[in-house]
Amino acid sequence: MDLLHSNGVLIIQHLQRDYRAYQDFLNFMSHVGDPRNIFSIYFPLWFQLNQVVGTKMIWVAVIGDWFNLIFKWILFGHRPYWWVQETMIYPNQSSPCLEQFPITCETGPGSPSGHAMGSSCVWYVMVTAALSYTVRWKDKLAVTLHRLTWSFLWSIFWIIQISVCISRVFIATHFPHQVILGVFAGILVAEAFEHTPAIQTASLRMYIKTNLFLFIFALGFYLSLKLLDIDLLWSVPKAKKWCANPDWINIDTTPFAGLLQS
Repeated sequence: MDLLHSNGVLIIQHLQRDYRAYQDFLNFMSHVGDPRNIFSIYFPLWFQLNQVVGTKMIWVAVIGDWFNLIFKWILFGHRPYWWVQETMIYPNQSSPCLEQFPITCETGPGSPSGHAMGSSCVWYVMVTAALSYTVRWKDKLAVTLHRLTWSFLWSIFWIIQISVCISRVFIATHFPHQVILGVFAGILVAEAFEHTPAIQTASLRMYIKTNLFLFIFALGFYLSLKLLDIDLLWSVPKAKKWCANPDWINIDTTPFAGLLQS
């Protein structure tokens, strides 16, 4: 892992040095990928346009957040801004200098990236929903238009995902492998729901029951590991210690906070 992390640090340094002119855009893309947008922007909008798509989106968001929580607890992923300060692989304590930003100091474990996972989840649902309207076209001209639409929408999808990933690496809150893992984990969750049509007609009661089950499971998992003397909040002290500005520390970015907002 040290080799993976050290190469990731080199990529972060390259981005911060050579792409500094794009800082505002990259910070904006980091906000675009914020999982909270699913509940405050994407879901309300799509639910008004199409209740089936909106329902699928909220299910994908909840299950995706839950998996992200469990993965982070299992993988114990470090974040670059504190890893460079604590690793012993650099000689003579000459740790690389990584610039921090107001949105850098997230307090939860870093793998997989919640922003990358949430963004790929919701945009996958939106793209497949949009394409479902064009796939029904049968005449030759319509088929050609569908293919062009398919290429355009999936190009937009990957441009957004790559931009979100680069933004998260640029601000030194994630290593490259963490955002890549997040993107593909999000796609897998969204694709699973494409093959679960029954979820689209699930009642509010089922949604509440599922949320309650996921929360109780996560809480039980946390307490079980606590009994084994495994502290799942190990990342919070590291964030507080190595964040350049105490005002930048985002306590609400711990995994449990993401679960509670669902």
